[in-house]
Amino acid sequence: MSFLNIPPSNEHLEQEIGVLRQRIAELEANQSPTSSATYADFLFENSGESILIIDPYTMKILEANPNAARRLGYRRDELVYLALDQVEMPRALDEYQAETSWQSSASGTFFYESAYRHKNGTLIPVEVSSRLVFWQGRDVLINFARDIRWRKEAEAALRQVNSSLEQQVRQHTAELAAEKEKLEAVLGSIAEGVAMADANKKIVYVNPAFTSLTLFSLAEAQMQSFEAMFDFAPRDLQAQAAAFAQGKAWSGEVVGLCQDGRFYPTVLTIVPILADDGRLTGYVTSHQDISRFKALDKAQYSFITNVSHQLRTPLTNIKLYTQLVEEGLSNGRAAHYLHVLGQQAERLEHLVQDILELASLDSSESIFEWRPVDVREMLRQMVDNNQRRAQLAQQTVTFAAPGSLPLFMGDPARLRQVFNELLDNAFAYSPPGTTIALTASLHDVENRQWLTVQVQDNGPGITLEDQAHVFDRFFRGHPAEQGNIVGTGLGLCIAQQITQAHHGHINMQSEPGQGTTFTVWLPLGAE
Repeated sequence: MSFLNIPPSNEHLEQEIGVLRQRIAELEANQSPTSSATYADFLFENSGESILIIDPYTMKILEANPNAARRLGYRRDELVYLALDQVEMPRALDEYQAETSWQSSASGTFFYESAYRHKNGTLIPVEVSSRLVFWQGRDVLINFARDIRWRKEAEAALRQVNSSLEQQVRQHTAELAAEKEKLEAVLGSIAEGVAMADANKKIVYVNPAFTSLTLFSLAEAQMQSFEAMFDFAPRDLQAQAAAFAQGKAWSGEVVGLCQDGRFYPTVLTIVPILADDGRLTGYVTSHQDISRFKALDKAQYSFITNVSHQLRTPLTNIKLYTQLVEEGLSNGRAAHYLHVLGQQAERLEHLVQDILELASLDSSESIFEWRPVDVREMLRQMVDNNQRRAQLAQQTVTFAAPGSLPLFMGDPARLRQVFNELLDNAFAYSPPGTTIALTASLHDVENRQWLTVQVQDNGPGITLEDQAHVFDRFFRGHPAEQGNIVGTGLGLCIAQQITQAHHGHINMQSEPGQGTTFTVWLPLGAE
């Protein structure tokens, strides 16, 4: 390292040397030369700091005090005329770039941190103060070096502590972030709408399910309170206050408000959040739309009502014609009455069988035997088996399909049940002299291949009002009621559920007076 790495201007150096010489002359005039030299020699020899006297032009050591020799592991005579960079590690002395370098404008002394190299190669951190002086008739650099190993060790220990603290903070922050992500993942995956509110019941957070359910975004929900989003009866508010006072949750059925103004029934649960000192800090709520369950309750009631009505008619007829049989033994009409009794019993049997079939499909207890099915061959056999029936009804039944169709993985008995139901309806509603067309084909829709089966009749058609209900349970429509067509009103509902169990669907096209076409869509390659 060279002090001349940042040389002052020649004019400035000459001025500083002149000042030093003048000061030395003044000191020599006021003091005895012998005593001054003796005092300087004493300080040099006994100083606790390492002192090096250096030629500023060659940067070689001219003299070293005993402490410098001891600290560097050399004899004093070994240090003389060694280059400074053999002892001091090179470093930049740019005071604007090195944070540990600075210069005193008052004394002209330059301070910096460096490292001295021991004779054995060990590095000793030092703080150096360097000054240019006039000594024994020449310009020299005097470097005072203080051992700062203790400070560097303290700084290293402090850095280690800081690093450890930073690592702990990063780890803790990562754990908190992971917990937050986990909580958000849980709240984002559950179906219930979850909301958090402060102690004043003002909403501060909602999960995605809450937004989907109420259509309120997080920002919109944060402008609302519970009382504004749910319709609480006075008794609900009283029960809540009593529960919250004991730190307990409250749950009840209320009406919720959607962002678009719609209302929906819901079961709402509110849990108070208490601090360690028992102070109320907020609330967590969860709720879900129970409209579907309400509709199921209504459908169940309607189902029971319809079943009761459907059972009442054949049972009433059976009771009536049993009595007529008893009375008809004397007038010769007993045979007719017995025939009617048989029809009503058969109707009752069909109704009970359809109800059991529908209940089985609803409860997923129905057993499907999956196997490859040749739908084309199945339909051809069904057409052949119904030719006699068509002749008796003065109707014609036709079948059209490609020469070969892919096998479909399904339950043969269940599929036959679907096609028979559609054929039975076509026969029942088609007048004499008309044609019933059965068609099978392949279609590519939405990058998927479908096997379709169409049953087309030339019957009276279905009104728009009735089309919305043809797959409803026990729905028979005006033509069935007016034409006294036998049926339970469950056949199409059963056919639809069987088709859906095969991952397919049924659609319908009809116009009054133009006949009706039912199409069964079965996906090929479905698992």
